[in-house]
Amino acid sequence: MRELIINYVKIIDRLERARKVLALSMLALMVVTVVFYLKADVLVQLLTQPLGQRELVFLSPVEGFMAKIKVVFFSAFIVCFPLILWQSIRFASPLLTHAQRRIVYWVIPVATLLFAAGVLFGYMVIIPTTLKFLLNTGQQYMVATLSANLYFSFVIMLILAMGAVFELPLIMGVLALLGVISSKTLKKKRQLAGLAIVVVTALLTPTPDVFTLAAASLPVFGLYELSILLIYSYEKVSARKKQSLVQEI
Repeated sequence: MRELIINYVKIIDRLERARKVLALSMLALMVVTVVFYLKADVLVQLLTQPLGQRELVFLSPVEGFMAKIKVVFFSAFIVCFPLILWQSIRFASPLLTHAQRRIVYWVIPVATLLFAAGVLFGYMVIIPTTLKFLLNTGQQYMVATLSANLYFSFVIMLILAMGAVFELPLIMGVLALLGVISSKTLKKKRQLAGLAIVVVTALLTPTPDVFTLAAASLPVFGLYELSILLIYSYEKVSARKKQSLVQEI
């Protein structure tokens, strides 16, 4: 009976922590969304800059408003991403050991920097090249009339995809810490990984230009090589620690 009560208290405590984490994250997201809504014109202009002189249209009375909300919420999510990640890790921290907490807390700044780099790369490289190819191809037999809602959905999808792709070193590092992969395995699979990177990049940037495809693929492959280097360094440090412990015994 005592164990049942203790387990019940633990469950209630975790639910309360989850509620606080969710409430704080949602509150921060709402506040930033409201602030960004007041500057929505700047955000819309920033995301439509790759279009040049082309203008967007909305096909229903509510589409223009919904497109604006989508841009504002997307921008607010990027800004709040570190806080949401931090709160999520704080919620899971009681289940982790002290050593695991120290490692996980390093994840937050690294994940934020990688995600920001991916977003910036997607905005400056992927979106302009992709739009140029798609619009030039379509204009050969049609007139481009771009829906604001569909355009912003397309742009946001690409930016978030590149932000996620740039998390590759972090994901691999975590898998290495868990013992799922090793630097030796990644080196053996280098050619297969390179092919997969080119295929994924080609799908994200549907352009026949080899130079554009290479410019988009090389940073991702560089991240893969960086992952191998970091995991190899971690393996060497771990091996030295184990060896020193054996010698002490």
